[in-house]
Amino acid sequence: MEFHVIKENDLFYLSDVDGQLPEADKNSDGYGLFLHDTRVLSEWRWQVLPGYLRRIGSDSAQNFEAAFWYSNTAMTGDGGGLVQDQSVLVKRQQFVSGEHFYEECSFENFSDESLIFHFKYTAAADYADMFDVRGYAEQTIARQIDASAEKKGLVFSYRAVDGLLCRTLVTLDADEEVHVQSAVEDGRGELTFTLQIPAQSVRRWVVTVTPTIALETDGQELKADMAVLDAPITKTSLDGKNQNVLGGVHLQKKRIEASYQEWFNRAPRVTGEEVFERWYQRGLRDLRMLATDIGHGTFPVAGVPWYSVPFGRDSLITALQSLSVNQEMARGTLATMAAFQGTEVNPSRDEQPGKIMHELRPGELTRIGLKPFGPYYGTIDATPLFLNLAADYLAWTGDLEFIRSLEGHVERAFHWLENYGDRDGDGFVEYRREAEGGISNQGWKDSGDSVMHKDGRFAEGSIALCEVQGYVYRAYAKWAEVYRVLGHDDLANAVKQKAEKLQQLFIDKFWIDAENTLALALDGNKERVTPASSNMGQVLWSQILPHDLANRLIDRLLEDDMDSGFGIRTLSTKEVRYNPISYHNGSIWPHDNSIIIAGMALYGRHDAVGRVTEGLLRASEGFALWRLPELYGGLSADAVPAPVPYPVSCSPQAWAAATPMLVLQAILNLQPDVPNEQVYIGPELPSHLTRLSVVGIPIGKGILSLELSRGAKGQTDVIITENTTGLQLRETFKEVDRVSL
Repeated sequence: MEFHVIKENDLFYLSDVDGQLPEADKNSDGYGLFLHDTRVLSEWRWQVLPGYLRRIGSDSAQNFEAAFWYSNTAMTGDGGGLVQDQSVLVKRQQFVSGEHFYEECSFENFSDESLIFHFKYTAAADYADMFDVRGYAEQTIARQIDASAEKKGLVFSYRAVDGLLCRTLVTLDADEEVHVQSAVEDGRGELTFTLQIPAQSVRRWVVTVTPTIALETDGQELKADMAVLDAPITKTSLDGKNQNVLGGVHLQKKRIEASYQEWFNRAPRVTGEEVFERWYQRGLRDLRMLATDIGHGTFPVAGVPWYSVPFGRDSLITALQSLSVNQEMARGTLATMAAFQGTEVNPSRDEQPGKIMHELRPGELTRIGLKPFGPYYGTIDATPLFLNLAADYLAWTGDLEFIRSLEGHVERAFHWLENYGDRDGDGFVEYRREAEGGISNQGWKDSGDSVMHKDGRFAEGSIALCEVQGYVYRAYAKWAEVYRVLGHDDLANAVKQKAEKLQQLFIDKFWIDAENTLALALDGNKERVTPASSNMGQVLWSQILPHDLANRLIDRLLEDDMDSGFGIRTLSTKEVRYNPISYHNGSIWPHDNSIIIAGMALYGRHDAVGRVTEGLLRASEGFALWRLPELYGGLSADAVPAPVPYPVSCSPQAWAAATPMLVLQAILNLQPDVPNEQVYIGPELPSHLTRLSVVGIPIGKGILSLELSRGAKGQTDVIITENTTGLQLRETFKEVDRVSL
C-alpha cells in the first residue's frame, strides 16, 4: 500500500500518492480523513480541465502537510498562442491543523498567454468506523448520509446510532472573486469553478474541510456552519495582516511549525554521523506528529493510520524509549493510563481492578457496544509497563510530587499483578481472553498465530510470556528503589523479596540450558513453549538473568537464524512457523530490537549493541525519509539489498519512531538516578560509527552534553562538554580514566 499520511492531534488524512481519495468502490485500502476513529471524508478528488497538468513531485516529510507540484504539457493559450510545456507551476498543499483539513493551491502562469482552466473538487463522507474501514466489523450499520449543496460549499451529515451528530463542511475561498457552483448527486458533492490566469501572474485559493463529531445541544453550531457557507467569496490580501481565510491558514501553519520547532528545541541535538543523525531526526519528528492529549497530558498514540488512539502497551513503551528526549510525554502517558485504570471485574472487556488498559476507541461501533474497546483491557503487559515507566520517570526527573500522586494507582497495579494477573497462583503472570470479540493473544505479539510449540501447535490455556515475567521482575526491583526514596522501607523490602523469588522461579522454569535460550512462554498445562523468538531478547532489558546466562542468550540472538542483518527476527528461521513476511513469525520490529539493544547494553555487551544497531541503520536507508515502519520483512541482508516492506504496516508508528532514542541511550549506557543525585554512564560507539555529539539531554533540572569519538586504538573517547544537572557522574563497564569529566 503506497500512501501519504499527515496528522495533527486527532485529525489525520491518509491518501494515495497523489493526495487523492478514490471513489468509494475503488477505496479498498482505507484512505480517508479521520477524526475520532471515524472516516469523515471518504472521497476527495481534484481535477483540472483541460487535462494538461502532470505531477512532477510530492513531499510529506513535514508530517502535518503534504505538497504536490504539477506543470503543463504544451497547450494553446486563451489568445490562441502556443504555450510551451513547463510554463505553468501548480503547487497543491494539504495540511491538517487539528480541527481542519486544508487544500491550498497556487497556480502560477509564467507564459505570455492568458490561460483558462476549469477545476472540480469531488467529495463524499461515509462516517465509517475504523473497524468498518479495515473490514473487522462483524455487524454492519446502514448509515443514512445527508448531503446538501450550499452557496460556496457542501455539507455532509450523519446522526449516529447513539445520537452523536457527525458533520463535514467543505468550503472554498480565493484571492479573487470566484463563482463556485456546488451540486450533490447520490450522496457525492462537487464544487466546480473556472479561473482565468493572466500572463505572468498567480492565482490562489483554499478549500477548507471542517469535521465535527459531537452532541448538538442547541442548534448554534449549525447556525455558525451555515454562516460560513453563506459568507461571500471576496478578494483578500495574502500578506497575513488581514484576518481572512487564506491569511488565517498561513497563520495556523506557522503555529504548527513553531510547535515542532519548540519540540526540537527541548530535545537533545545529535550530530556527527549522518546516517544516525537523520534516523534520529526522523524519529523525533514522527514522535511529535503522534503526540496527542485527551485531557490528562501529552502522550503518543500508537501509530497511523490504523492505531491513532490511546494504546496502553504502545504508549507506555514509546514513553519509556523516549525518556532521554521528552519526559513530559512520559508524565502525560502515566496520567492518561491512570485515568482509565480498571475499577471492576468486567469480562466483557477483560477488565479487572487495577489493570491498565490496552486500547481506547471512540468510534461508533465501540460507543454502541458492538466492540469492547471503550476502553478494552485485554493486555497482559501494560500494567507492569506502567509500573516500570513510573519508576523510570522518577529516576530521570526526581518528580516526587507526581509519583506520590500515583501511589494509589501503583498499589492497585501491584494488587492486580498478584491477584488477577497470576491466574493460578504459580508465581507467573498469565493471560486468557474472556471478552467476546477481544484479543486472543494479549502480549505485544497479539496476532492469533504468534504463540506456538515447536511442532507448530498453538499454545492453549492461560499463557505466561517470558518477557512479561521480566517486566514484572523489573517493576518489583525498580519499585524497591522508589519505595525507599518515598520512605516506605517496609514496602521496599517486600517488593525486593518478590523480585528475588520471581527471578529464581523464572530461571528454573524458562531457561533452556541445552539451547542457550528462554522458552517463549508456558502454556495452560505449564508446558514450555520453546521456539526461539525475539521475546527472549526483551527479557534482557529487565536484568532478570545473571550475567553468565545473559551472555549466552546474547550470543544465541546473534546467530544467523535470529539476526537478519536488518535486525533481530521475531522468530528463528529454523522454526516450523517461520515466515519472513508474516506479522509476528519472522518479521522484524524496530521497537523490539531497541528493547533488546537496551538489554544488551545493560550487560556491557557493546559488541552486540553495535551489531544490531548497524542492522537497523542499514534498514532505515531502505525506507523513504529514513523512517522505519512498524515492522518489515525478515529476509536476510545477504539475500535482499533492502528490507521487504510489510504491506499494511503503520508508518509512522510510535515505538518505531522512538527506537533511535532508546538505541542512543544504550550507546551512551545512560542510567540517571536523580533522587540519589547520580547518573551512570558508560558510552561505547558501535564499531561502524566514528563520532557522535549529543547536546542537551534533559536530566533532573539540568542537561548533560557529551562527545564520543573513535580513538587511535579503536577505543571510544568521551568528553563531557556540559553538565548542569548538579548530579555526580558514575561509570558503568568502563575505566574511570577513559572519560573526561
